Amino acid sequence: MAPLVRRASVGDAKAISALNADVQALHAQALPWRFKPPGVDSFPPAEAAALIAKPENVVLIATIDAEPAGYAYAEVISRPETAMHHAHEMVYLHHISVRPQYRRQGVGNALMSAVRAAGQELGITLVALDVWTFNKDARAFFARQGFTPYNERLWSR
Repeated sequence: MAPLVRRASVGDAKAISALNADVQALHAQALPWRFKPPGVDSFPPAEAAALIAKPENVVLIATIDAEPAGYAYAEVISRPETAMHHAHEMVYLHHISVRPQYRRQGVGNALMSAVRAAGQELGITLVALDVWTFNKDARAFFARQGFTPYNERLWSR
């Protein structure tokens, strides 16, 4: 069955919190000094509810056969003109996660389409995100979605 994507409500906070565990585990495994393992406190439902409630946020939930399959959390960002930059708006994707058993079934594509559509409703066509270099699957997914690198973040530990 095809995934259904809709805007999340505060009543979806517990499901969003649980859906985050898969990507949180991946991040914690790759960068344990930076990310905590998934658990009750890593992305509690109250925090998910707070994100859902903010008007500048776009929080989406995807279901297959009424079961939560994935979610996306994006933020509409408006930057005013400065002496150095033109004014611009973008939809910035903070989180996207699809349960392992629902991957390769169109859930990620449906979520990304819904993120883009939410931006287009506001006249915003620019969608941006960060992806960890260790996350080869996510990098490949975003490349298939038409994303290309425009910035590089470096660190020295």
